[in-house]
Amino acid sequence: MGWAESTTFSHAARLIAAGLAGSCRLRHGDGSLIYATRSGVEASGAFAPALPGEPAPTTWAHLEASAWTAAWLTARDRHVIGSRALLLDDRWKGQLEWLERDGLRRRAHRPDLVTGQRADSRLMPVEVELSSKSLRRLRAILGLHGAWIAAGRTSAVIYVCGPSQLAERVRREGVEFGLSSERKTLRVELLATVIAATRATRIGAEPRQGTLVARGVA
Repeated sequence: MGWAESTTFSHAARLIAAGLAGSCRLRHGDGSLIYATRSGVEASGAFAPALPGEPAPTTWAHLEASAWTAAWLTARDRHVIGSRALLLDDRWKGQLEWLERDGLRRRAHRPDLVTGQRADSRLMPVEVELSSKSLRRLRAILGLHGAWIAAGRTSAVIYVCGPSQLAERVRREGVEFGLSSERKTLRVELLATVIAATRATRIGAEPRQGTLVARGVA
């Protein structure tokens, strides 16, 4: 939003004091994680379930990375649907099946975010990955996105990855499922790049047009 740091802290403090937001202190020097309470979600009018309580420490890094990714897309004037809202929309729920050493695994899967030019335009799933899943589970997720694209439900998928090794793994394994930058069906960004680009956004700056296109990703 282009707010000064002091203004941001002031707004956050007011929301917390009003019971519309909660906070949990991260590791020393990393600040605090601010999240909407049940009252805050109701006051905002957002069609999404509130968190049942304070986020567990194991989820902090992923929540922060997802927030940066949503801010990056929003700064480019993109419509974004968050993970809590996606829980209410089974159109974005897929079924995974993969084989591990200890047997067959089955699990439902939703993307972390969904984005598009507008709320009524064609939407694309966004996956935020900070640590390596088992190769077979990753391939199951990539296969799901490949199947959605083949069925015409989506046109591409965006991956925002923590380490560069994970980004390369996604690029390499995605090819088998028709996911690649050459086919405009896959875009992979590093989280550090996303954060830097978001921080570089200035008040009054024109959003970059054409970053996400109707038939795929740039």
